[in-house]
Parts: sequence; structure tokens; C-alpha cells
Amino acid sequence: MLNVLIAAVLWGSSGVCAQFIMQESQMSSPFLTMTRLLFAGLILLMLGFVHGDRIFRVLQNRRDALSLLFFSLFGALTVQFTFLMTIEKSNAATATVLQFLSPTIIVAWFALARKARPTPLVLGAICTSLAGTFLLVTHGNPTTLSISPAALFWGIASAFAAAFYTTYPSTLIARYRTLPIVGWSMLFGGAMLLPFYGGQGTDFVVNGSLLLAFFYLVVIGTSLTFSLYLNGAQKIGGAKAGILSCAEPLSSALLSLLLLGITFTLPDWLGTLLILASVVLIAIDSRRRVRAA
Repeated sequence: MLNVLIAAVLWGSSGVCAQFIMQESQMSSPFLTMTRLLFAGLILLMLGFVHGDRIFRVLQNRRDALSLLFFSLFGALTVQFTFLMTIEKSNAATATVLQFLSPTIIVAWFALARKARPTPLVLGAICTSLAGTFLLVTHGNPTTLSISPAALFWGIASAFAAAFYTTYPSTLIARYRTLPIVGWSMLFGGAMLLPFYGGQGTDFVVNGSLLLAFFYLVVIGTSLTFSLYLNGAQKIGGAKAGILSCAEPLSSALLSLLLLGITFTLPDWLGTLLILASVVLIAIDSRRRVRAA
């Protein structure tokens, strides 16, 4: 349980770290996306190799390799790109909260696809997530936006990308294990941006604090966090892990306040809590389904 909680806090801090890097170095979000994916992908593949995973096996099956490339583009690359774009257009806390709409998107999509009537808990989750989003982006006034239209667009896109990232690779992961699939998807996703943004390597400020922040973002905020979450989730189950992951946006908001001076208003906090409540409702519903099965 502690592993999942630590992972959630570290994930929240990684968004704040990314915002710090972009603000202080003038690095573009696409370039940061590219470098983060490339380095994190290599680290996860090395971890997989050390753990005994056959990391090259997925590349030997043409159909699965193509599926992996598809996931790399629309999963790993898109979820990181849209998340960092949301940070660039708003801030880390807002980006993290908006991405937490993804569980609601997932359950709503499966209910529609299966033509199944949503349970009361799922309906409650959908309503609370919509209400939370409304408060977060309008502060209760439907005639104005409290964040820019670009931030809202990228934030919603990030939530849909996270929903795809969570659900699509289940078959691949079952066949080849998690670290090889996530590692290759990050590495390939980063490589896809190289032709477009590889030449920006000298267009930003570099100093010791920024290098340390980048190390934290890639090694602590991505690779170590991912390993901690997987280890903890396997022990306590997906439902409890989903509830504990709510520490991520809370830690992001608090660290944004303490380190970057970004403040949340009362509507921001209420909207955040409503979105987190939707995640808790979905986790409870999932746990009940498992018990009833």
C-alpha cells in the first residue's frame, strides 16, 4: 500500500518538475516529451532485462510489433505530449486533475460499447466528474473560462489519451509483460518526435539545477515511480490502488503551491475533490464487481 501511495506522490511531483523545467529553461513541451520518453524508455527496458524479461520477443512477432507501434504513437507519445502541453498552457496541478477524468471516460466507454446499464456508482462517478470539470474550468460561471481554451482542449485530450493508454495494451502486456511493452512504447514514441524536434537541443537554457530536475523527472518521476506502482498494485489490487492514486493530483497541487507559487481557489479545490470522488466511486464499483463475480 505504501508503495502505491509513494508512487502517486512522486507522479504528482513529476508534473511540477516538468513545469519547472519548461519555465526555467524555455524548453518546449514537445522537446521535453521527446527526451523524457527516450530516456525513460531505455531505463525501463534495462529494468525489464535485469528482471529477466525477454525484451526483444515482442519485436519478433510482426502483428504484435505493429500493435506496439500503434500503442507507441497513440498511447505513450500522445498521453505524454498532451499532458505536457496542458502544463505549458496552464499548470501542473490543473493538467493532473484533468487527466484524472480518464477513469470516468473508460467506464462510460465500456458501458456504451457493451450496451450495459451503468451502475448507480458509475452514474455517480460520471456526474461528479462532469461537475468537477465544470467548476475547475469555469469557477461556477458558465459564461467564462478560468483556464485558456487551449489548456482545456489539451487537458481533455490528455484524459482521453490516458484512457486509451490504460486499456489498449492489456493483450500485449499479458503476452510480453509490462516493462518491455511500456519501455518500447516510450522509446518508439520519443523516436517518432526526433525528426521534428531533434534539432531543438540548443534552443534552451541548461544549468545544474535543470539537469538535476531532468534526472528527477526521468529516473524518479517516471522509472522508479512506475516500478513502485506496479509492485504495490499487484499486492493490494487495482481498486485500492486506484483510490490511493488520488494522492497524485493532491500532491501536484500542494507542490505547485509550495514550489511554484501557484494557488488554487475554492472552486478549483471543489472541482478537484469532485473529480477525485469520481475515481473513488469507480474503484468501489470495480471492487464490488470482483466480489460478485
